[in-house]
Amino acid sequence: MAVLTFLWEHCSNYRFFSFIKVVIVVPSLYLLIRAVYRIFLHPLRAFPGPKLRAISHIPHAIAGTKGRAAFDVRDLHARYGEVVRIAPDLLSFMTPSFWQDIHGHAAAKKFPKYGYFKARGDAQPLLTADEKDYPRQRAALMQGFSERAIAGQESTLKRHIDLFMKRLEENSERIDMSQWFQWLTFDLIGEFALSNHPWVAILVRWFRAVSFATNANEFGMLAPVLMLFTDIKDLMGIKIHQENAAAAVKKRLEMEDDPNRNDIWSYILRRKHENPLSLGEMEINAAALLIAATSPVADTLSGAIYFLSRNPKLTLSSTSKMPYLHAVMNETMRCYTPTPGGGRRQAPPGGATVSGHYVPGGTVVAVYQLPAFTLPNNFALPDCYLPERWLPIDHPDSPKATLTDEQEVFQPFSVGPKACIGKGYAYAEIKLILARVVWHFDFELLDNGFAVEKQRAFLFRERPPLNVKLSVRQH
Repeated sequence: MAVLTFLWEHCSNYRFFSFIKVVIVVPSLYLLIRAVYRIFLHPLRAFPGPKLRAISHIPHAIAGTKGRAAFDVRDLHARYGEVVRIAPDLLSFMTPSFWQDIHGHAAAKKFPKYGYFKARGDAQPLLTADEKDYPRQRAALMQGFSERAIAGQESTLKRHIDLFMKRLEENSERIDMSQWFQWLTFDLIGEFALSNHPWVAILVRWFRAVSFATNANEFGMLAPVLMLFTDIKDLMGIKIHQENAAAAVKKRLEMEDDPNRNDIWSYILRRKHENPLSLGEMEINAAALLIAATSPVADTLSGAIYFLSRNPKLTLSSTSKMPYLHAVMNETMRCYTPTPGGGRRQAPPGGATVSGHYVPGGTVVAVYQLPAFTLPNNFALPDCYLPERWLPIDHPDSPKATLTDEQEVFQPFSVGPKACIGKGYAYAEIKLILARVVWHFDFELLDNGFAVEKQRAFLFRERPPLNVKLSVRQH
């Protein structure tokens, strides 16, 4: 009996250890074969980049979850050049011609959007809408961002900015301009009272959760497992933000079409029979607009105050004048681009040529704005905040050193039929706010907590406090 027990235990242990060997050896062998394929046989093997990034999505995903993906990609471009393989099937470009090759009118339909997080099952916002729904949604929303619509909102802009200026004077000794710009832009797009909005804080969690989900999706079947590691508060931020936006839309729709109102929804309601949006589409687009129309503007305004405060040679009186004001806006978005990453597109099945490089079908391509805007490949003196580079060539203050700048690469709002519909509104808003602020106040930067290189970025910047002291200027 003892012999039989010994033989049973021995065989059982043998089967157990054999199972363990299979569990370890088979996946390891698969990963090894896949790594060899991706380095030596993959269609993207000729593109430069670190071998580890050619093997796995993990390095890029880790950088993304830390909010440092765009900064890492910038370092890779500085080392490897204008095109880099930053993941097994992902190429990053920083060439001027990329925009037209991928986003231009002739190319937009060939390169579909890729990897966008879908926060709602029954409706998608304009940003992630498919080819069937995109034209209809864009036509409906575009009315609210036309020149006529922007002009119609001038009184609303003035009213909020007047109140904003008054509040700045009341809190001038030490004020976080980053936070106050966020509140102001939120008021302007949402028509809320100017105060401390708890809803604004939720947006940061939205950015983190969406960024995490986008990176998790790169791991296919493992994505649901990886999502278990997301901060539950960040996921709740998505839910709360959508619920708040939906409630705001329903409240606005109850007002119906008021001829005395000229907000975005007024134009949608007046033409609802031409390009109708479903209630779900209105709600999810409101959630998207409250992000897209606030954070980039607040980023640019905060960046402008930060750089102007650090560059005493730039007089605030000249900054408030045209065309110098426009140059300041462009240089701020170059040095402190609100969207450091890039929208991804997927090459058509038959492949395509992008910036002179053949890209195999199925390859994901992107232009990361941070490296494209801040490396010497495209801009002379890239680390210098130099608004004069954007002045006309024949302007007396135009620097000779920057005449060779590849300004065509500077497309913070993208190009083509799917470019940002709010570009005109954003420029008008930034221009009006910045002109008022720099004309009325002198600034003193109180600390260096806003240090740009130390910041994190998910969908948009995660801005730290921008603490300044304000002094009313005497004209």
